[in-house]
Amino acid sequence: MRVGIDVSCWQNPRGFGRFTRELVRQLVHDHASRHEFLLVADRFTAAQGRFPADARLSVVDTRRQPMRAASADGWRSPLDLVRLGWHAARCRADVFLFPTVYSFYPVLGRVPIAVAFHDAMTEQRPDLFFPTRRAHAFWQAKVWLARRQASAIVAPSDSARRTVAAALRWPLESIARIDEAPAAIFCKTEDPAATRAVRSRCGLPLDVPLILYVGALSPHKNVASLLRAVANLRADAGWHLALIGEHRSDSALGCYEEIVALRAALALPGRVTLTGFVSDEDLALLYNAATMLVLPSLDEGFGLPVVEAMACGLPVVVSARGSLPELVGEAGLTFEPDDPSALTRTIARLLDDAGLRRELSIRGSVRAADFTWQRSARQMMAVLEKTAAR
Repeated sequence: MRVGIDVSCWQNPRGFGRFTRELVRQLVHDHASRHEFLLVADRFTAAQGRFPADARLSVVDTRRQPMRAASADGWRSPLDLVRLGWHAARCRADVFLFPTVYSFYPVLGRVPIAVAFHDAMTEQRPDLFFPTRRAHAFWQAKVWLARRQASAIVAPSDSARRTVAAALRWPLESIARIDEAPAAIFCKTEDPAATRAVRSRCGLPLDVPLILYVGALSPHKNVASLLRAVANLRADAGWHLALIGEHRSDSALGCYEEIVALRAALALPGRVTLTGFVSDEDLALLYNAATMLVLPSLDEGFGLPVVEAMACGLPVVVSARGSLPELVGEAGLTFEPDDPSALTRTIARLLDDAGLRRELSIRGSVRAADFTWQRSARQMMAVLEKTAAR
């Protein structure tokens, strides 16, 4: 079977970029002996990405860089869309995969298409994602085309399956669940020198408990509630909050300025650091150096930082929305994301209870082991084979 895959979001720093990289690498590694893989990339991505050697790369001469073109306030050139769609059809694939609807473009042909929808938040709360009606209209058009062309739709959790099915009016039972997973680099380490060094590199204090937030600074991530929650911790409590994630070149609608202003208004500049982008190597060390990860999102399709943190033995505190309760099970603590006082109490409880932290660390490590990219690749290959056979 010949499998075509769009990889134009390969370099994207968000979760669906990592999903694309990890899943495609695993698919090619595990199945290249039985199937042929052809990756379709725009020229910008092709120049920057490191792709599996056992896959063939087809480069499209697009005018615009896709992360900017598909941004919250961007648009993709009609000529670029035609070129991408023509190349995808020219693959003569038995099935074609879009690892995220974010990078979808119409394929000019009759090839069966599988599309991954990571959540339905853009349909449920467009005000949190699009700065203008025009931007929202472009997104709606893309989703309509993706739904119309898709032979199969996949999502990363049961929660996402339900919301995507409702938003797209697609039969729930036909949406396959394709798990996400921690990359191999995210694991426990016993290297105090390395964890102290990463704190220094990121401008973080060495001698207080470290609270991590990992992800974009976007409205739906609810970071403002996290700042208000930590501001209400006891004045004598020792802690430092690190907000980790790219915020300067992120293509999605962001709230960086609002977070910086709120940090100042709450008198937190000395206790909250915005690190910006960090490498995977440093992120793994920060998970090992920290006391807890907090993810206060209003919704999540999966929540990749949570399984990364659990794989490193870090206790997690997550909102009781979307996929997050499903993801952590009994391995983490949950709270209502619209109640900062509940989050304050939960963080304080975990800071004060070393026994609870040890218990959650053990539970989290066991829970994270349930998620592997090998299994995700098997799940996806089963979908692709079934789709190609239709």
